[in-house]
Amino acid sequence: MGRNRFVQPDIVRVSLSDGDFIDIKKELNAGEQRRVFSRFVKDARSGESWSVDPEQVGLTKIVEYLIGWSFTDASGHPVEVSEGAIKALDVESFKEIKDAIDAHERQIEEERGERKKSQAGTVSSEAISASVA
Repeated sequence: MGRNRFVQPDIVRVSLSDGDFIDIKKELNAGEQRRVFSRFVKDARSGESWSVDPEQVGLTKIVEYLIGWSFTDASGHPVEVSEGAIKALDVESFKEIKDAIDAHERQIEEERGERKKSQAGTVSSEAISASVA
């Protein structure tokens, strides 16, 4: 039996400055990853350079990963995560979230690479039946 090829809906809590935190998806599935790319790229033609939408830089990834946070409004009430709320953040907080998600992605990629290295030494099975040529 092979490995499970479906993304599990795991959540990771990442600490931020000032005692705050964000809750993010451990990893994006193929559809979410494609949505990040499709919202980020403004114009793509085969064989040509692509143009990106500067307004979407960083935002698309945050929107797909972020599912919760400890942020409150000026009255101390919890603020629900939404694209509008993300856009309303101060620049420093937006950057801190983006940097935290980027660091999380790098960590996941490193772990994935280590797993691949450890699996490289395993012996693969032969084909069940030989093809007739």
